[in-house]
Amino acid sequence: MGFTSLQWNIRSILKKWHEFKNYLSTLDVVPDVLCIQEPHLTPNTSHHHRVICKIRPPCKGKGDGLMVCVKTSLDFSKVNASLSGNSNLEVIGISVHGFSIFNIYNSPSHHLTSASLSYPTSQK
Repeated sequence: MGFTSLQWNIRSILKKWHEFKNYLSTLDVVPDVLCIQEPHLTPNTSHHHRVICKIRPPCKGKGDGLMVCVKTSLDFSKVNASLSGNSNLEVIGISVHGFSIFNIYNSPSHHLTSASLSYPTSQK
């Protein structure tokens, strides 16, 4: 079974909520998985959907972070991803239908290499 995904560096989902919602309404198929970078949420932001978030600690900025939204009809699990000693790279991941999907934010001032990310290849 296939699925669709959408990636968007939104730079404040709360400020651009109407634009985001309007864009989704123009699509023929609503994505099963949404990967959002820089939602600018805080730990106190309320979530009413199945959302996995990684909020940037206050010492690193104003809560830019990452979020992954998954349709309620899909079974998924969180994938543990680790950074190899690089504090500029942020990552969260899920496994759905046998695929691993990673939402990664790379600071514009940081050069990304494939060696910067590692994750388990088998799930227990």
